[in-house]
Amino acid sequence: MDRLTSMAVFVTVIDRGTFTAAADVHGISSTMVAKHINMLEARLHARLLHRTTRRLSPTDAGRRFAERCRHVLAEVAEAEAVAAEVAETPVGFLRLAAPVAFGAARVAPLVAAYLDRYPQMRVELVLSNDKVNLMEEGFDLAFRIGALEQDWLIARPLAPYQLILAAAPAYLERYGWPSTPMDLCSHRLIGFPQWQANVIWTLFGRDGVHHVPLPPSRLCIDHGGALREAAVAGFGIIMQSRVTLDADLAAGRLCRVLPDYAPEARPLTMVHLPDRRMTAGLRAFIDMAVLALREEPVSERA
Repeated sequence: MDRLTSMAVFVTVIDRGTFTAAADVHGISSTMVAKHINMLEARLHARLLHRTTRRLSPTDAGRRFAERCRHVLAEVAEAEAVAAEVAETPVGFLRLAAPVAFGAARVAPLVAAYLDRYPQMRVELVLSNDKVNLMEEGFDLAFRIGALEQDWLIARPLAPYQLILAAAPAYLERYGWPSTPMDLCSHRLIGFPQWQANVIWTLFGRDGVHHVPLPPSRLCIDHGGALREAAVAGFGIIMQSRVTLDADLAAGRLCRVLPDYAPEARPLTMVHLPDRRMTAGLRAFIDMAVLALREEPVSERA
């Protein structure tokens, strides 16, 4: 049996949880899946899976071996893609995912430019604040803001995602301008659940780092566009991306609050599966995204 094929089958068993599901992915029988696993265990002289009548789970050796398999398969896929040079002009279909506001402000224009450059490509862009499952939902690439939880994905870092504080002039006239980070404790702060799990805002200024404990929010919104509308309506102060708020700041509908203090930046990353064949279309989109999003800081996750 081909060792790389056996490694790929083993990783799929780990990801899908059953021999039957792995067999469906690879177009082989459950019996053949078992043979691949048995061959690996015999070669390694180690048990890779705990088998019961109800479920499969990796042993400690199996977990460590699966992690190395993912890296090996990713390197092989990259080497094959480079060697094959599948096509000089990208042709085909890409399915992409991005957080809502960032996707609307930055990824959608990028996709439009990409399609203009490569007229034989088609793209579906899904905007969602949920972390999509690339494998199960059939995505070629996703944008993630914040720390990555799935470290086995292939990650391409982009410029950090910068945030600002802002409020409507009417709100600031009524409640006053905060002059120090701790002044925020006596203001209305409109909550964004994804960023408030620890109920602390971290701000960086020339005088050091400030950890601001947040008062209970009377209003929490999980969508960046709605968060902006509430701020424009004068309800309170928001922490949001410059990308989302630029037009309102320019028009005077919102004002920067504590401009000398920067909220903690969040990592911005493109991720794709380690065993995803690097087609010309996907490689071209990644190259465009790196160029478009590496220079100026970008912001926000809704």
